[in-house]
Parts: sequence; structure tokens; C-alpha cells
Amino acid sequence: MEEMIIMSINLHLFVIATTILLALYMIYASNKLDNEVIYINRIKYLHPQYLVLVSAIAFTGIVIMAVNQFVLKPSLILMLVGVTIIIYTSIKKHLIRKNSNTNDEESMRELRAFVKKKYIGDIIIMLFVGIISFALK
Repeated sequence: MEEMIIMSINLHLFVIATTILLALYMIYASNKLDNEVIYINRIKYLHPQYLVLVSAIAFTGIVIMAVNQFVLKPSLILMLVGVTIIIYTSIKKHLIRKNSNTNDEESMRELRAFVKKKYIGDIIIMLFVGIISFALK
């Protein structure tokens, strides 16, 4: 049983690291890609993969909770709040992307600024929650 808990935690950390790497790439793309059509297509095709990774984080967290017999801890509440914030900002980013026009410079600037803030915030949330969770154990 102990091996399953360790494996689940390692898988959880691996998925978090992969999500952070994808978020870093999205920040890089919003800074370096000058062509608006290529940038919108990158966001349109990579954001679903990001959401799959976020849901994998939630799923592996639920597996760890189930193995620990659903004991409610403060770190668990912090993780749930973090995932909720990430999903909320992802929905907001999707709405901004839907309303942006590649010909309108102002809407693209607004989208790029929001994407940078969103992914930097997501990275900070994931790192903060991870550090706090391991500190509370």
C-alpha cells in the first residue's frame, strides 16, 4: 500500500512539472511569436492539452485522497482552491481569446497580457500549493 501512495505522489508531481513546462512555453510563445495567426493557433491547440494536464493533476490528487481514505487536511483544501482558480482563469482566457480579433492590435495586446498573467499566476499557484502542502505534512 505504501508503494501505491509513493507512486501516486510521484505521478502527481510529474504531471505538475509537465504542466508548469507547458505554461512556461505558453509564456514564451506570447513573448516571441510576432505573427498573430500563428500565435492564436498555438493557443487554440495547446490550451486543451494544458487543461488535460490540469485535470490529470486533479485526478491524481483524487487518487491520492482515496488511498488516504479521504482524510480532509488544510493542504487538500488549498489544492482544491488552487485548481478552481486555474480552471476559472482558463475559462476567462478562452472567452478573451474568442472575442479577440487578429486584425485588432488592441485586442491582441490584451490577450497576450492576460495570457502572460494567467500562466505566471498558474505557475505561482502550483509552486505555492506544492510547497505549502509538503510543509504541512
